[in-house]
Amino acid sequence: MDKKDFIEEIIENQKVYLLTSEEGFAISYSEEYEYEDGSNLEVICFWSSEENANKARKNQWANHKIESIDLNVFLEEWLFGMIEEVVLAGFNFNADLQGEEVSPIDCILEIVHYIIQKDIAYTIHLAKDIREIKRAALDIKESIN
Repeated sequence: MDKKDFIEEIIENQKVYLLTSEEGFAISYSEEYEYEDGSNLEVICFWSSEENANKARKNQWANHKIESIDLNVFLEEWLFGMIEEVVLAGFNFNADLQGEEVSPIDCILEIVHYIIQKDIAYTIHLAKDIREIKRAALDIKESIN
């Protein structure tokens, strides 16, 4: 499953899934991106379905439980917060810590683009409308570059 499939499925379900434990969320470390000190960027892992999340509940994540986040909370709170924390989003990682790594800003823009392009009904959480989310994300992306 690629990023496009992940985005289609979370929009269809209006939910994103994650694994949690007393220690926190299921995380991995980037194989592609590093912090300035040379250490690998942290990746918070998300799944597009409960079934996919359950498949990853092995090895280091065996004792994690599955929780869901509403899509609007994921888009308007989690991803913007992850930009501030300088962490990546991981999509549908398997138990071997393999999955797709995406910057939160690109994730926001791709979700918003899909919603606008397909004219999908979206329940706003904090923003005035979906285009406000897009403008905020583009502003942030421009300030980073």
